[in-house]
Amino acid sequence: MFFGFKKLGPSSVIGIDFGSHSIKAIALSKGQGTYQIEAVAEATVAKGLIVDNRLEDIDKITLIIKRLRKSFPKNFNNAAIAVMGADVITKVMAMGADLNELELEARVELEAENIIPFPLDEIFIDFEIIGSNLMDKSLNDILVSAARKERVLSQAQCVDESGLKTTIVDVASHALARASELVFTSEDYNRGIAVVDIGNSQMMLSILYQGNVIFTRNKNHGGEVCSQMIADRYGLSLQQAEQAKLDNDLPEDCAVDVIAPFVSMTVNHLRFDLRMFTNSPNKVDVVKLILTGGGVLMPELVQQLREELDIEVEVADPYLGFNFKNNADKVLLTQSGSKYMMALGLALRGVM
Repeated sequence: MFFGFKKLGPSSVIGIDFGSHSIKAIALSKGQGTYQIEAVAEATVAKGLIVDNRLEDIDKITLIIKRLRKSFPKNFNNAAIAVMGADVITKVMAMGADLNELELEARVELEAENIIPFPLDEIFIDFEIIGSNLMDKSLNDILVSAARKERVLSQAQCVDESGLKTTIVDVASHALARASELVFTSEDYNRGIAVVDIGNSQMMLSILYQGNVIFTRNKNHGGEVCSQMIADRYGLSLQQAEQAKLDNDLPEDCAVDVIAPFVSMTVNHLRFDLRMFTNSPNKVDVVKLILTGGGVLMPELVQQLREELDIEVEVADPYLGFNFKNNADKVLLTQSGSKYMMALGLALRGVM
């Protein structure tokens, strides 16, 4: 949660994931230790309205949020959003464990001038104590996050003008990690776990270890690349190609001529990104891959990853222990819950 946004009080929140192809949202509540999905909604975003996480038309996106708002209980007013990619920078710094909150805030802002490549008046800064420093117990490790005000405020404006209230601004990789930890085994906390989110236009790899995101890498690659390949191969518009994918109405040779090359391309991108992590100065071995995002609903991709990567591969399904207000939402999340993981992670931030 970045400076300028108040801490959440009620144990209910709507997590809103701004995607380039659709905006997805989950209303979540918690009572007596049990999470309940109150409602799930998705609204298509016209091409060009959200480009590289930048909102190009505030008014039109606000109308989309207003339509989504009708799907949720009227008493749900708090919303959580996220920033990602080049819009956010995170660093871990060691600072004195004896500093109080005000002293720590002042120290973080002072140190931020040296580590954040943006003018301080253009960013929001947040920090969180993540534990004692392993090398020096007199220090704490502090997770410092900085996000461009422009990106944060444009999302918040759409949410607030829709009738909701932006209460939480999170980092996308941390939101995904929070949701993914729901499917962890008891051994996973002390192992390197890769979380890969494949959306319409971006693929994000995060490495989790002992509750922390220790590596993140974003790439402009996703389902839209596959749609464009289909459009080019069969002389369709991008919209026609996307609709054919949704309807599963593709030519017989598409599996060989388009889907297979796209899957291989995605696997190679992911293998390269994992190699970037293993070549970095760390002592953490990645033993499991958790897949999230709409792109992982492609069975060919999941199968090839399992065949080619020498680690366990799992499609995220964290909803087994949840209660559902509506059975239709339970069916939806059982079938395609992986693409709502970002929204779930954001909602969890408000109720954990």
